[in-house]
Amino acid sequence: MLAPSFLWSHGGGLNKDGCHNDRKNGDYHCHRSSDSKIQNIPRQNNLKPSESFINARWCDSKGGISEFRTKDGTYVDCLTDTYAVEAEFDNNWKEALGQSLHYAESTNKKAAILLIKRQNSKKDYYNELERVINKFKLPIKVFLVGEEI
Repeated sequence: MLAPSFLWSHGGGLNKDGCHNDRKNGDYHCHRSSDSKIQNIPRQNNLKPSESFINARWCDSKGGISEFRTKDGTYVDCLTDTYAVEAEFDNNWKEALGQSLHYAESTNKKAAILLIKRQNSKKDYYNELERVINKFKLPIKVFLVGEEI
């Protein structure tokens, strides 16, 4: 026998307790936990912050708009008065090149990358990125931050 049920859309995955990190507010909260003490627990320091959490915090510090929707229906990680910024962990710098240029064109802003250096990075991805930008004279500004922002 089937019973109707209602589902609410949610952008992120939930753990076994029905909880997740809230990147917008920097909190940890729950949706289906029966234990009300679990609600709105601040993010624990032992958890590595996500790309979106780091971006939101950095973007707020610059007075930007996180997750700005472009005319093409894509989302700029951070839109400031000057830059359309694509945030990526350092090992994904190649993806950030194309996305930052696309966002700049879509918003009539300058292209930028917020490159997040991971603590356990074995390579110097920042220098690889800078070599490509310089060789091809790409109009991309790079902001370098650590995971611990």
